Amino acid sequence: MTRSLSTTREFAKVYAEGDKRVGRLLVLYRLAAGDDARGVVASRKVGKAVQRNRAKRLLREALRSGAMESYLATCARPPDNPGCWVVLVARRDILSAGILEVCGELDRMLQRPANP
Repeated sequence: MTRSLSTTREFAKVYAEGDKRVGRLLVLYRLAAGDDARGVVASRKVGKAVQRNRAKRLLREALRSGAMESYLATCARPPDNPGCWVVLVARRDILSAGILEVCGELDRMLQRPANP
């Protein structure tokens, strides 16, 4: 079972120490950890509350997609860190995209190597 990242400290750790992949619609951060956890973020740059909530709904649905689950199941994990923390950050262009576009971009991001 996957829990939600809840504290600022957890998010900051993923941002500072995790792998980063940047796309047109979202930014993906991933960090090997002791358990599975995920979080979604939409800053005020994305828009007002209604737009931010829509962006977060799209990101949560993309996290529930089969691609993310299979990625988490197959990602290389050291024996002492059996889990993975994932954070998805919405970008403004996500507002003009549908769920299929968001899931497609997430699939592409998971298949390419992390940005340095």
